[in-house]
Amino acid sequence: MPTSTAHVLPAPSLRDQLRAMEDGMYRRPEAARAELVRLLGEAQQASDPWAQAFALVLLSGCAFYLGEPRETIRLASEGLMWARSAQAPEVECRLMNGLALAHHRLGEYDRAFDYFLQTLRLAQQMGDDANRFRALNNLASLYTDTGNLQQALESLEEALGIAQQLTPPFLGAAMTYMIDVRTQLGEYETVLALAEEHMPLIRAHCPPRWQGTIQRNVVRALLALGRPHEALAAAQVGLEEARRQQDHENICEMKLAVGNAFLHLGQLAEARPLLERGLTLSRAKGSRPLETEALRLLAELHERLGDHEVALGYTRAHFDLERQIHAREVESRSQLLTAQIRLELLQREAEIERLRNVELAQANTALQETQQVLLHRATHDPLTGVANRAHFGHSTQQALDSLQGGEHLGLIFIDLDKFKQVNDTLGHHAGDQLLQEVARRLRSVVRATDLVGRIGGDEFTVLLRRVSAVPDARAVAAKLLGVLAEPFRIAGQMVQITASVGCAVAPTDGQDAEALQQHADLAMYRVKHTGGNQVLHFEAEMGEPAERRQLERDLRGAHERGELRLHYQGRFALHGVTPSGPGLVGFEALIRWEHPERGLVPPVVFIPMAEDSRAILPIGAWVLREACTQAVRWQFAERGLAMSVNVSPMQFEQPSFVQDVQAALEAAGLRPEALVLELTESLVMRDLALAQNHIQDLKALGVQIAIDDFGTGYSSLSVLQALPFDQLKIDRSFTSHLTTSASQRVTALLTAMIQLAHSLEMTVTVEGVEDETQRRLLTGLGCDHVQGFLLARPLPPAQAQSLLPAGAESPVPS
Repeated sequence: MPTSTAHVLPAPSLRDQLRAMEDGMYRRPEAARAELVRLLGEAQQASDPWAQAFALVLLSGCAFYLGEPRETIRLASEGLMWARSAQAPEVECRLMNGLALAHHRLGEYDRAFDYFLQTLRLAQQMGDDANRFRALNNLASLYTDTGNLQQALESLEEALGIAQQLTPPFLGAAMTYMIDVRTQLGEYETVLALAEEHMPLIRAHCPPRWQGTIQRNVVRALLALGRPHEALAAAQVGLEEARRQQDHENICEMKLAVGNAFLHLGQLAEARPLLERGLTLSRAKGSRPLETEALRLLAELHERLGDHEVALGYTRAHFDLERQIHAREVESRSQLLTAQIRLELLQREAEIERLRNVELAQANTALQETQQVLLHRATHDPLTGVANRAHFGHSTQQALDSLQGGEHLGLIFIDLDKFKQVNDTLGHHAGDQLLQEVARRLRSVVRATDLVGRIGGDEFTVLLRRVSAVPDARAVAAKLLGVLAEPFRIAGQMVQITASVGCAVAPTDGQDAEALQQHADLAMYRVKHTGGNQVLHFEAEMGEPAERRQLERDLRGAHERGELRLHYQGRFALHGVTPSGPGLVGFEALIRWEHPERGLVPPVVFIPMAEDSRAILPIGAWVLREACTQAVRWQFAERGLAMSVNVSPMQFEQPSFVQDVQAALEAAGLRPEALVLELTESLVMRDLALAQNHIQDLKALGVQIAIDDFGTGYSSLSVLQALPFDQLKIDRSFTSHLTTSASQRVTALLTAMIQLAHSLEMTVTVEGVEDETQRRLLTGLGCDHVQGFLLARPLPPAQAQSLLPAGAESPVPS
């Protein structure tokens, strides 16, 4: 009997069977496991190392989806040996990715990070987009779990770009993580839009567990947006689906979501059994995050039932568990930081090698470089080095002509706010330096395939050659706005600027270069008209003056028809906190317009209209009276709290402004020291003499004065010196960079501003605090008060009242 056939490769049918099992591994891991064990046996009998390795890829995947991370590591490690024996790097990538996922699940973040990076490096060497996507997408999950949401977004954006070229499950995976990250960032409207757009694809092509993840985030978004009935319906659908799939972790999450929705609706009897069962399930699964959520909700439930002793027990258990989780998170972040340092060292080595290759290429292509220099001069702006107007327009049209069906292209228009002030105060040479630095920063943010151009003066454009949808273009635009908000060092001085940014996406917003640029330009001018320093996407009504006139007419009667509302955002002390956290020191009153047909109209839209039509005067007077009345209703003076009210420039410039404030205080019966008037630096600088007179008279009344959005202008120090402010509010643009690469510079600036304010006997409030890291850093810097989504969002009166410290309260009128 011949023996030469003992190691012959098996018929392709065995490999085909294994590939066909992949979908079953995702959707029915328990059922797939038995068949995969059989196929692994066949591969072993056939002495086929590739088939053995791939069977172990799928078996380790089954173990992972069945919640067995240790078994996942055992199977994937064995498979890695066979993959290397078979010289199958694509299978090796899959197995290393599985090892990374298992270590991530076990909380071993440094080992997970190492395996993800090995996967990414090997996939890049092979040009393997599928495995490159897996590594990036799972890195985003790792960053999310360790609180590094900005890094998670960056990984997801790169993964999404790859997913467009792959099969639907890849896009579904990226969108599932994207929705989870957006929920944690509090972008609830975006979460609902993404879920509605992508749920059909995920339901058709992806594992059921991913549907549960999205359904959970939809429920959270609906509850956060004050839509509990919709949240209840969505949670009940999600619970039924989890039961059908026998996904016990998702069953627990959905029970808590249904219970939370009942709690929001005041249906306490219905909420109680669900929350108690959710607590039992979370403990059985060993899920600390779910157990924490269950304890928090049960504490709230019993507080509302009047069972204060039971509520206290749940609160203590919740606090103890959160403290344990926080300790674990600190350890996990330390692990991740160690791994990231190793990554930086590897990247430096790779950069050195890259530079060597570049030098070699330059030596071999000297003649080509000369030609390129001549071409560059013809197509690029001589001052900044970015594309000139002609080249940018030509490139945009070429990109539009090459678009395939379903593809999108983004165009962003950027205009620097108040650039003329830099030229006027520092000189034109400094202005040129600033433009060069702006161009450099813009290019540092976009991809190599994108194009930055300078249209003229202080106007820049960015071409995003391929984006998956409008939110992607808006996300890039927001990133550009953020990088420009960081201070520039020009002519030996620190200069801070803002920008007005508009974006348009082809083919929806235009199918030729001229139309697309006009629409992005129109959106930019809308931002400029409303004060700058934000991003708007083009909408058809921006080009309809009749529509604007109608909205202006509606605004004139909004106050009389009772369509205006005040929401209140809490301001909290960082020092001398209560046992439950920072202590409330007051509220800021924020206006909202509930249009009977259009719904909620953003303040950024209607406030400029009100300024233009002088409707801001009666509106501002109403805001002041209503805020004072609410402060009395909530007994601010007795509680030692203060109500902050923003003042418009037109309102402040009225000769009777001080008398109007005094009348509002007397009508409400509010003591003056319980009122804080917030003035922007630009308002004060319009007429410094008038500002000095008004502020002197207001201080004589006993009213407190705050300077708002501090740090965004060019003459802040002179204003502080000239006027006796009580409070200084630092703009949110500084807060957002406390945890970015600019953190060291921003921390130094914040330290200087806080020390300066304290030396002038001013209280410092920092706005835009959205995570615990920011709050901790600001506490260390000596900041007095903070505002932001971490502690409280702007809330209607009925919800804001719950933030008040214990004491007698007057009812809130409906």
